[in-house]
Order: sequence, then C-alpha cells, then structure tokens
Amino acid sequence: MKGPVVDGEGWADGPIAFLDRDGVLNYGRAGYVNNPNQMSIIPGSGHAISRLRESGYTICVVTNQSPIMRGLWDVEQLQLIHNELRNQLLQENPQAIIDMILTCPHRNRDRCNCRKPWPGMLRTGHNLLRNQRVLHTNIDWAGPKPESWNPLDAMVGDRKSDMGAGWAVGARTFEVSSQNGLPQVIERVLDKSDSGDEYDPMRW
Repeated sequence: MKGPVVDGEGWADGPIAFLDRDGVLNYGRAGYVNNPNQMSIIPGSGHAISRLRESGYTICVVTNQSPIMRGLWDVEQLQLIHNELRNQLLQENPQAIIDMILTCPHRNRDRCNCRKPWPGMLRTGHNLLRNQRVLHTNIDWAGPKPESWNPLDAMVGDRKSDMGAGWAVGARTFEVSSQNGLPQVIERVLDKSDSGDEYDPMRW
C-alpha cells in the first residue's frame, strides 16, 4: 500500500489545521483504538474544531495507524472508527466538520514518506485541499525551518513526531498533553501572533 489512506474532500482558500487524532481529538489507548466502541472524544474537541472553522481553517486530520500494515485490522475497520469519531464530534457541536482524514498505514520499517515525523500526509493534504502539486522532496532536518505554505497553517499533536511533521512543512506547531488535546491550545492556534512551540528536530 503506497501513500496515505484518504477519507474526505474539501477546498482550502485559507489556513489548514493539521490535527493528529489520538491524544488530540480523542483519547488514545495503549493497544490502539481498534473498533468504534473504543472511540471517545476529548471533551471540547468538537467545539474547538467549530471555532477553527469559524476562523477560516480547513480541518485535516493526519494520523499514523500501523495496525493496518501489521494485519490487525483493515481499511474498512478504519472507516468505521473514523465514522464514529466524526459522529461524536458532531454530537458535541454540529459545526465540528472534518474536511479530510489522512491515515498512514505503514510501520517504521516500511520506510514510507507519510509516517510522521515525515511530512508526506501534510503534503498530500496541502496538494488535495489546495489543488497544488508539492513534490515529496528530501528534508534537511539540520537546516532552517522550511517556509510555510500559509503563515497560519498549524500542526497540533501530542508527540514529537507530530511536531517534526509540522516543522518540515513550515507550519506553526502546538504540542498538547494526550489527556487535554486540542482544547488545550485552541486559543493559541487562533492567535495570529502566536508562532507556536519551539521545535528543534536535531534534539529528537
């Protein structure tokens, strides 16, 4: 399986909020979220997405899910899990609409360019939502932070791998705790003067 699994569509004429899934929108689990019954959103996540949309953001979830390539479950099961995620967010706030979910199904050993911290999913989201064709070029992790596609683009995650993916495309990066998720930083993301958290890829 090449590239990320694409779920959804949309058009971004403004900034994109790239959001990790587990620990940002919903509670993660030690053994993965394996079925819809294990999906439980972090309270306030739906309201936070609604606020992002009101401020002109397109919502693109980017999530690593290696159980697919490990044979634990398939893309059809992934779709059921994401349907439940969407339903719970909409139940909290009818405006909590996710435009696109991109899923990397690979393991580390598969050496893909979409598993975070590699920025392949963010580039794919940018290309699809903005109808552009940014190539998957090499990343100079020791060099300066790349220029952003939009100065307000943001990557929100609970792991350093999320921060790395955001850094690699020049996005503002916001790290959250896995128990508080997106609501923890929503005010900061919406603050246009907030450049995000410092991230040094050579330290991680």
